[in-house]
Amino acid sequence: MPARLGQHFLVDGGARDRIVSCVAAEKGRRVLEIGPGRGVLTRALLAAGAEVTAVEMDERLAESLQKEFSGVPCFRLFRADFLTLDLAELGSAAEGAFAIAANLPYSVASPILQKILPWRLWDEAVLMFQKEVAMRVAAEPGTADYGILTLSAWLYAETEILFDVGPRSFSPPPRVDSSVVRLVRRTEPKLAPARQPAFFRLAKAAFSQRRKMAQTPIAQAFGISKGEAARMLADCGLPVSSRAQDIPPEAYALLADKFAILKDEAAGKKPKEP
Repeated sequence: MPARLGQHFLVDGGARDRIVSCVAAEKGRRVLEIGPGRGVLTRALLAAGAEVTAVEMDERLAESLQKEFSGVPCFRLFRADFLTLDLAELGSAAEGAFAIAANLPYSVASPILQKILPWRLWDEAVLMFQKEVAMRVAAEPGTADYGILTLSAWLYAETEILFDVGPRSFSPPPRVDSSVVRLVRRTEPKLAPARQPAFFRLAKAAFSQRRKMAQTPIAQAFGISKGEAARMLADCGLPVSSRAQDIPPEAYALLADKFAILKDEAAGKKPKEP
């Protein structure tokens, strides 16, 4: 079976067992597996007693999985593209939250993560990414990997890289290393949905010119002077010389609120409570 969408199938039993252990699969635990492929991780999750809901888009792989696990009562399969699937079909809050486990295809790993993050029906995810993507998900401010993907993950979850997995652990072997990342979902996102557009507009403007001081692209994006942008940075305790990667997530959130207030004041509106 050729790899599709940059998918490389896990064949390393040691890595498989570590993922199952990290996701805390046990009797009755609801686990959502995205892209089960040939079922290497699926078998281990079921053996641990988990109730597995699998989403597989490849027709031949889905048929093989359905045939193998058709008599297993705690297994159900959705033949679907996760990116277009209505997540409401997977269950309701009354049934309890999912743990998510997946060896994500490299080419769609970021879009899949972006779809998972705001979904409320999960509490923990243990996901395999290409290593460079994993580093962006869990990056610290001030590093080259810190960026929009880091901020997206920060809004909804606490993140950590658990361990690396080499190319020989897959078939066919990829040309890069992979990393397993744990995300623990926050009870509530760091910013309410209504505040997020300004947050991302601000961050995207800053990171679009990450070699420049952030005041310049921010001023351009919001139609204000560089002096006003500099004052807002200073109000947030940030040096005027700050670049996009120097601004921590909390400061981006605070800056977004300040720009919202500035916009309201310009329109003659009463500032809203943050």
